[in-house]
Amino acid sequence: MSRNSTRRLGFAFALVGAAALTAPALAGATTGSLGSSDAPAAGFTCSALSTETTPNGWGIPFDDEKKQVAFYSDTDVLDTDGSLKLEITAPSPDNRSVSYHSAGSIKLSDAVKTEIGFAEKAASSQASFQLRLSGTTNPADNGFATVYWVANGNDSVDTTNGGAHTNIQNGKWISTRDIGGAPKNVPTDLAAIAAANPDATVEHYGVSIGRADAGLTHVDAVKFNGCTTNFALKDEPAGPFGSLGNIFGSLSAS
Repeated sequence: MSRNSTRRLGFAFALVGAAALTAPALAGATTGSLGSSDAPAAGFTCSALSTETTPNGWGIPFDDEKKQVAFYSDTDVLDTDGSLKLEITAPSPDNRSVSYHSAGSIKLSDAVKTEIGFAEKAASSQASFQLRLSGTTNPADNGFATVYWVANGNDSVDTTNGGAHTNIQNGKWISTRDIGGAPKNVPTDLAAIAAANPDATVEHYGVSIGRADAGLTHVDAVKFNGCTTNFALKDEPAGPFGSLGNIFGSLSAS
């Protein structure tokens, strides 16, 4: 083995050893872009992949919404590994389909500084993007309110074969309660809502459909606070060293 090959192999084993030491701290916090200026803020856990067997924090943490489940699907939106299916199968009091992820109580005023968006595939856009807030000027329930974005009145992206709703933080959002800067059910700029509710924090964010008699859409590439979550039906196959498994191949080629 040449001196250069020995050096490359030693470097590769050093990386594997470092990964073994840090793996417990990084478990469940796959980001893919922590080195960029758009890296998630402190206190927020980015789940870059969510699958049927490993949802990585996505789901329904609220007892009153347990029946409003979403499903993982092999239907592709913009990539080739599947998506999250939001479907209403029959009219009922629970005729919604939703999935949330913790937002780590980040300030709403910080959340609006990075892109919020998602990709969708449906005959016409049906999905809403939700932010569940605390600390608003609503005097009840610790200032709880939900604000949500829908395509109607905001954009005209063609979702028939898959399309992306981008930078929706710049669009109009609707509050489910009267809060500062946003009367209930009145479309309002999210920046104006953040300015009028300086103590508001985002507790959960998510995507949903409802309330309607029926509905079906597929969602992927959900963007929030510098994190993009890819929804896929199955986990990615893992090599003996996980994502470090290709280091040796790339080193041997140099």
